[in-house]
Order: sequence, then structure tokens, then C-alpha cells
Amino acid sequence: MSSEFDVYFAKQTGAVGEIADALRQILDDAAPEAARKLAWGFPCWIGETRIASIIAHASRCNLQFWSGDRLAKGWPDRIEGTGKNIRHVKVSQVSEIDDELRAIVRQAVELDRNAPIQVP
Repeated sequence: MSSEFDVYFAKQTGAVGEIADALRQILDDAAPEAARKLAWGFPCWIGETRIASIIAHASRCNLQFWSGDRLAKGWPDRIEGTGKNIRHVKVSQVSEIDDELRAIVRQAVELDRNAPIQVP
């Protein structure tokens, strides 16, 4: 694992740091075989293609899904964005990391394994 990857998480503090660490654990659990590296300055999990990234903001983290357009069909009230492929879930509190979010992550990993798309 890249030290830059770990440094990204170490730089996050307070509630945002707790959210980032919790999201990291969910992705690590769902995709233990995925490569982990920084992409565009953010931690990214990569299987067949990019699966997800965590983007820390001042008061929340966005969990960005590279196949988000396909995932949004199953969770239209949870997954936001209008990009061609990429969509995200905003997480403002650790308590928002629930079974539904874990299911979204598992589905993202399955899409990557079974029907990956190539994105830049």
C-alpha cells in the first residue's frame, strides 16, 4: 500500500477523519484484493477498473463511485450527481454509514468484478 495513501487518511482530523477511516474500512472489507493508490489526489480502490474513492471535505466525506450511474438506479435517494459515470454519497456523520451504504459498496465491487467499465 502506498505511503501517500496512508498519509491522506492521517491528515484527516476530527469528525471528517473518523468518517474517512470508517469508509476506508468498509472498502477494505468489501474489496480486500483491490489495489489502493491515490488518483487525482484522493484514495482510490481499483479492481478491474476504479471502484471507489474517498474525498474529504471540510465537514464531510464523499464516497465516490466510478460506476455510480449504474448504482444510482438502485439507490436514487442516496446516490447523488449527474456525471456520465461517477456519482457519490455524501457522508456527514459516522452514523450515516449504515447497512444500506455497505450494500452500495458491495454492489460497486460486484459491478467491477462482473461488468467493469473503463473510465479515465
